[in-house]
Amino acid sequence: MIKQLRQWLYEPKVHGVDVDDNALLEVHASILREKRLLRSAFERFYRDMSMLCDRYFPVPGLEVELGTGAGFFKSMRPGLVTSDVRKGPHIDMELDAQAMALRDESVRCLYAINVFHHLPDPERFFSELVRVLRPGGGCILIEPHGGLASAFLHKRLHSDEHFDLKAAGWRNIGILGPLSGANQALAHIVFQRDVERFQSLFGKQLEIVHRGFELNALRYLFSGGLNFRQLLPSVTARPLEAIERLGSPFARYWSLHQVIAVRKRTCTTNT
Repeated sequence: MIKQLRQWLYEPKVHGVDVDDNALLEVHASILREKRLLRSAFERFYRDMSMLCDRYFPVPGLEVELGTGAGFFKSMRPGLVTSDVRKGPHIDMELDAQAMALRDESVRCLYAINVFHHLPDPERFFSELVRVLRPGGGCILIEPHGGLASAFLHKRLHSDEHFDLKAAGWRNIGILGPLSGANQALAHIVFQRDVERFQSLFGKQLEIVHRGFELNALRYLFSGGLNFRQLLPSVTARPLEAIERLGSPFARYWSLHQVIAVRKRTCTTNT
């Protein structure tokens, strides 16, 4: 039943396009241009990331978006350097988050939306953060939340990813390509379930300065995201946003995404 429903809900433009095919970037870009409801949800992501960067990382340096894909963050933050592991329109550089071609201590902020859970080895990523971030700089991650609504939906919506809150370790041993085989629960595992392990491994160099919930779940859900049909007309963006604001005290239960800000300590000690 769920499989048939998923097939019916799929956005026609993505049918037949492999999730790891570079052609999907342009397909997603066209969907994002056309879906005003989805653009509204992404604008919330971008505004929140900008606000957190300016609040927590008051240092000079590069600002780099990892896994830009079809996104349009640069139109809202013009100094941003866009990057991805694949070539594509509006991507400034190819960059592997686990082995970044960036100078030591050159980066003010790294931004990543739904990128962290695709990394095969998060520990390598954290080591790279320590290397490339300026002291006082940081990284802002937007990732699937582990709450009730998010876990229910993420377990059922995607056939090319999974959502396993009980995975034994951090490594994504099932990674098959840039967008397939990932465990969408990885951020919950690392920053909540195993936060003591994170502190033990990287706490002398990195600190978690913010964890919160994104208030755009209704817009994101009813827009269908990048891969599913839109279920409500775009004119509902503002009413849905108002409902999201009213429900903010209970966001931990209904939000689909969490936001995490990690800062490099100004005085670090190698572990």
